[in-house]
Amino acid sequence: MRKITGFMAAGLALAVLSGCSSYHQAESYVTKPVVKDVKKGMTREQVRQIGGRPVSEITMIHARGTCETYIIGEDNGKPLTYFVSFNDTGHVMNYGFQSCAEYDTDPQAPQR
Repeated sequence: MRKITGFMAAGLALAVLSGCSSYHQAESYVTKPVVKDVKKGMTREQVRQIGGRPVSEITMIHARGTCETYIIGEDNGKPLTYFVSFNDTGHVMNYGFQSCAEYDTDPQAPQR
């Protein structure tokens, strides 16, 4: 009985800790304009009107196009990043909760 209670407590603690990141992401869908309002197909100018100036912009190496990273908050003292990638015509292709550097990875590289 004690072992089961211990495992349940450990599982609950892990669930709570892993939920912090999910909570910040869910909150961002409601409060951060660059997260809630940017949609695929928008132009770079439309994204900048919504999200303001990004903290960085790169030309991607492993993916096509360019990418902009926004800081949308903080999670345990670390910046919470959000990327928006653009195709060659300057329209949104993709977006998500990571930096452009994290998004533009080599698909052939071994996974960690």
